[in-house]
Amino acid sequence: MPGVVKQHPKRDFGQTLNASRYDDPRGGRASALERNILRYRATEATIYLFYAEEVRDFMLTDVYKAAVRKPHEDIWRESDEQRLHRVLNDLLRDAEKKKKLPAGDAEALRRTFTRERHQGRKLKIALSYAITIGMFSEAEADEVKSLLDYRNDIAHRIHLMMSDISRNSWAASHSAYAAPTYKGDALDRLRAYRRSLWERASGKFILTLSGDRILFEHAEHVFEQDLKRLDRLIKRQIGKDRERYDAIRSELDMEGTEFVDDLSPRFPANHRPARQGYGDDYIPETGHLTKRGVEICYRLFDLGKSPIAVAYLMGMTLRSAERRQRSWVAAGGLQRARAEVERYDVRSMRRLPPS
Repeated sequence: MPGVVKQHPKRDFGQTLNASRYDDPRGGRASALERNILRYRATEATIYLFYAEEVRDFMLTDVYKAAVRKPHEDIWRESDEQRLHRVLNDLLRDAEKKKKLPAGDAEALRRTFTRERHQGRKLKIALSYAITIGMFSEAEADEVKSLLDYRNDIAHRIHLMMSDISRNSWAASHSAYAAPTYKGDALDRLRAYRRSLWERASGKFILTLSGDRILFEHAEHVFEQDLKRLDRLIKRQIGKDRERYDAIRSELDMEGTEFVDDLSPRFPANHRPARQGYGDDYIPETGHLTKRGVEICYRLFDLGKSPIAVAYLMGMTLRSAERRQRSWVAAGGLQRARAEVERYDVRSMRRLPPS
C-alpha cells in the first residue's frame, strides 16, 4: 500500500512530553491502526522475500547461463560450474552419511563454495545481457537491481523497515531525520516484473521450470488476500484518525484565551524543574506539575478541553490528564474556587510581585 509511512516532525529541542520516553500522550500502547500497518508490512515482507528470490533465481539460472554460454556450445551440456557444484554436493553428502562432517559445517561449505558466493557479479552480468537482448531497458535493469537490493533491507535490516511506526522519542527523532527505509510501492513494482519475466524472455533462451512457486502458491494466495483486506481496513482507520486529530487540533487552539505568555500550559514554572531531595523531603522528577501547573490544568478543563487535548497542551500523559480531570471534578468542576497563580516576566523569567 503506497504512502503509508508515519511522519515524525523534527524538533528543535526538548521532548514532546516531559520526563517520558514517548512522544505521544497515550504512551507506548499501539493503536489499532498502527497494529494493522505493522501486520501489513510483515505480510508484505514475506511475499517480497519469495518474489525477490524467484526473480533473482531466474536471472542467475536462465539469463546468466545464456550470457556466459560460448558460441555453438551445446545448450544441454553440463557447465564446468554445474559439474563442480554437483561433485561438491556428492562429497559433502558422503561425508555427512559417514559422520565425518557435521551437518552445520557441510551447509557452511556449500554456501562458501557454491554460486551464492558470486551472486552479485553474476547478477550484474545477467542484467547487462538482458539489456543487450532487449529483455530490459537500462532503466528497467536498474530498477530490477534496486528492487533486489531492497530485499536485503527486509532480510537484514527489518528494524529500519518498522522504525517509523513507533512512539519512542528516540525512534521518532531517528525517523524524523533519516529517510524512510520502507518503500510502499516496491512490492507492486516487483510483482509486475515477476509476472512479465517469461514473456520478456520468450524465444531468447531456454527457460527452466521450478516447483518453488507451487510450494508457495497456497501461502501466496492467503497473504495476498490478507493484504487486500488490511488495505481496506487501514484506509478506513486513517480516515477516522484524521477526523479525530482534526477535532483535537481545534481544541489545541489557544487564540483568544488567557493561556498565552507566562500563562501558557508549557511555561516552565508549571512543571517541577528536576528530581531533587532536601533531607527527608522528596520532590518528584521532571514532568510533575507544580501547584501553579495544576491550576493551569484545571483552567483548561474549565474551558471544556478534553483530557487528550490537555495532555498535548500540558506535555503530560493521557493517564495523568485523566487523573487531573477527576481531581478537577472532585474540587467542584466549574463551580470550584479558582486559585491565584504567580505571574512571571517572560523575558527575564523573574517572578512578578502580586498585583
